[in-house]
Amino acid sequence: MLNLKRRAGESIVINEHTIIRILKTGPGGCQIGIEAPHSEHIRRGEIASETEKIMRRTAEAIGVA
Repeated sequence: MLNLKRRAGESIVINEHTIIRILKTGPGGCQIGIEAPHSEHIRRGEIASETEKIMRRTAEAIGVA
């Protein structure tokens, strides 16, 4: 894992099409903006984990897994 410190106004370039910008920082966390093609699916980690659990349970219930 790459661990970076960024300040408001700075950015991180993932590839030529995906950029993460730090919009605002504060004591409760930071606000980020993500510029990426519409074809990229961007989800918060907790949402992605929950979706994966649901898909796994569904596959087990119908006998696919």
